[in-house]
Amino acid sequence: MAKNKPAARRKPVARKKPAARKKRTPPNRPSRRKLPRKPPKTPPRHKHHKPRPPTKWLQDHPKIAAAIKWQFQPADPLNAYTPPAETDKVAWQNWSASQKTDLCDAYQDCVDWFSAGAHQVAMGAGGLTDMPTNIHGNVNDDNVTVMEVVTPAYMWKLYIAHVAFSLAAEIHHHLPWHITAYGSRARRYLFDSTTMAWNLFGTGYGTGTYAARVPGLRANNLPKTAFAPPKWTYPFLVQTGLIGNTRLDTIGRVLQWMRQNMWHFFGADNFGTCWAVWQYRGYPPLSCITEGTIDSNNPGQGRQHWTLGCHGSVGFLNAVLRVVNIPVQPVWICGHELANFIVEGKYLDHGDDPYNQTVKNSASPILDVLIDEATYKARFTTDLTINIDDPNSPACPNVGYSAQHFPP
Repeated sequence: MAKNKPAARRKPVARKKPAARKKRTPPNRPSRRKLPRKPPKTPPRHKHHKPRPPTKWLQDHPKIAAAIKWQFQPADPLNAYTPPAETDKVAWQNWSASQKTDLCDAYQDCVDWFSAGAHQVAMGAGGLTDMPTNIHGNVNDDNVTVMEVVTPAYMWKLYIAHVAFSLAAEIHHHLPWHITAYGSRARRYLFDSTTMAWNLFGTGYGTGTYAARVPGLRANNLPKTAFAPPKWTYPFLVQTGLIGNTRLDTIGRVLQWMRQNMWHFFGADNFGTCWAVWQYRGYPPLSCITEGTIDSNNPGQGRQHWTLGCHGSVGFLNAVLRVVNIPVQPVWICGHELANFIVEGKYLDHGDDPYNQTVKNSASPILDVLIDEATYKARFTTDLTINIDDPNSPACPNVGYSAQHFPP
């Protein structure tokens, strides 16, 4: 039987290869050939940015950092004369990010200003002036004792400007002395907002100590001054040659300027008098004191560098010396005001001493009017923490003793 032959294998049919698709480049996507061979370098994710100045400096000087405190709430919601407690303040370390940014920005502004020549700014520049809007409720009543209250926003700006200026002057060595060795009381009078003004009911910040409600502790005294932008005050001191080689020399130069220029005002310390003398319903503006004004109640006296008596003069000392990092503490004795130059341990035993006629007519150095701490204790009190408000105190006749017995 014949075997069947295997079927012939069919030759595979060659399939046509599909036509190659044309590569399309999306209109919004760049061609790969145009891309860089390596991706751009990016900083490591774990790398932290350097802190903005003066943050690092404050971290390296914790005592000064701890002294920077802002009173964020009133001490008593019903009593404006209750002194602020530490719990009413927030220290710099615990400020919000925006608050720290405000300080950094103000600091850098001061650094740039110094670098540009430290020219005197005009009042009102940057929102600061020595005639801020006084929001005290009786500001338009001529017969009410002068007081001054500013808005919280304004006080924050004023406070930050002074803190930033002090730090810039220190860190960049614009002064011959340094604050790093200052004690706690001196640091407080430069950096704690409650040495400038108190938060009143959360609606404003009051400056100056009211004569009818003098606190028992002198740590709670406030200077009677409207302050001024530090970038106005510092050039005034430079232009008049009042910054010396030491703190004491600088204090002496400022006292000498007061001796040669200042005159005690006439009248009661009320809103009406302040308007007549300084054309401002608040504490005497620094620019009005330094440039002189005409008292409309006593025009025959001509243009004078009027001061609001011992209270205004101590306020003047506090405001102008603060910007060169020399803290001044007001002290109340028997209704009068004295000045304590904290770091030097010296006292002016009455704010009126520099322009007392005996002192004005003397050729002796103005620094002879100051007394040391031991003399203060002997004449007033051994307790350096208190004010004396008793009009019958044996300390009262010693107010101004140095001027009354000033050498010829």
